[in-house]
Parts: sequence; structure tokens; C-alpha cells
Amino acid sequence: MSGADGGRADAPQELAVRAEGLRLSTGGRDVFRPLDVRVPVGAMLVVRGRAGSGKTSLLLTLAGRMKPAGGSLQVLGRPLPRRADEVRRRAALAEVRGVNDLDDALTVEQHVAERLALHQPWWRPWVSRQQVGEQLERVQHALAVTADAGARVPALPPREFVSDIAPLQRLALGVVLALIGRPEVLVVDDVDALRLGEDRRRAWESLSALRRTSATPLTVLASCTDSADVRWHGGDDRILLDLQDAS
Repeated sequence: MSGADGGRADAPQELAVRAEGLRLSTGGRDVFRPLDVRVPVGAMLVVRGRAGSGKTSLLLTLAGRMKPAGGSLQVLGRPLPRRADEVRRRAALAEVRGVNDLDDALTVEQHVAERLALHQPWWRPWVSRQQVGEQLERVQHALAVTADAGARVPALPPREFVSDIAPLQRLALGVVLALIGRPEVLVVDDVDALRLGEDRRRAWESLSALRRTSATPLTVLASCTDSADVRWHGGDDRILLDLQDAS
């Protein structure tokens, strides 16, 4: 059995994720062995595993997008899969390839406008240019905050097509779009898709900075193949779950 536990017996914490014996099956086989996972609210879970280890499927399961085959799972106090709809409203996905791909033919600005429209009340389905501009200002502010923390994520150019922005900017755009809905859980898959080590380091530091500067507690669930670019600190609230031997 593999597991991760971010709490201490003498310091109980509110948990964003509590899983015991969690299994996911497809095609008659387990995607990963039974897992025990505990992630405190506001912490970061780093899921490490090689290609095919089930790390993306695990993240989607924790976000209420895939149905577990066994064990028990609670996310934000809601049992899954029974209350998956509620979890999906509170757990947002950054870009997960093959699930919610960004459109290369749209600009950054158009993506922001589209996502804002999805979060508008039904009686006001349109989005004004002013709203888009204000959201982009908040985006640039958020990126500036992470830059102050040493992450130095490059600003997003509003009128650039997604096909033309740098890989790190694309990852940042996926995160920014996910945060528009003010989720309590943010899912970021495959940080190692960034080929440059410096980009991966900036991505991890940026995600930590976003958690620290969020107005409300933000729990981050992220995956990678190699966690060497994650900088661990004393007393850190980042938790490593290793799937290398769990498939």
C-alpha cells in the first residue's frame, strides 16, 4: 500500500482530502494500488509517478471527475462519488491534456472572456470588455505576486494566440482560468511537461506562492514524473505521494 499523510497526531488539521484504501479500476485492472491519502486544507499534494502510473487518473478522481472503484474518499468533507457534483464545483482543473485542452486558435483574452461567461449568472450570460480587462489586471497582479516570491512567471500577453505563448505561460493561463471560479482545490497535471528545468522550478514556486497569497485557503493537487525541481523547506506543507511502485 502507498500513502501520504500531511497531518500529525498531536496537531489535528482540517483535511481537504481524506482517502483510505482508494482504488481506481479500468478495463478490469487497477489503475493504482489502494492508497491512503490525507491532505490538510491549504497544503499541496505532489503526486509523483512515471507515465502510466495513474497519476492523472488519481488527480481526476480527487477532483470528482472519475469514480473510484473501492475504498473511501472525502474531498472538502464531501464523500465521493455520492457528492461528486459539489466537489466538481469546488475543485477546478488547470489544463489537463485530453480533458480540457486550451484552444490554440484563441487568444489569452478570448480564453478569459469565455471562462468568465461560464461563471456568469443565467440571467446575465454576456461578458463586457471591462470585465475582461479587470480580470486580466487581476491575472497580472497574481503573476506579479508570484514573481515577488522568486517565481518570475512571465506576464500573459492578452492578444497573443495560445499557440504562440511560451510553455510556462500556457501552464499559467490554465491555472489562471481555473482560479476564475474561486475554487477551494486547484488541480495541476504534469508539471514535467515543461521541458526546461528553470520553468519547472518557477512553476512549483509559483503554485506555492499562489497558496500563500490566496484570500481564502487554496489546496493544490499537482503531478510530475520527477520531483527534483520541487524545493522542499523545513516545516513545509507540501506532501509527496509516490506512485512509482504503486501501479
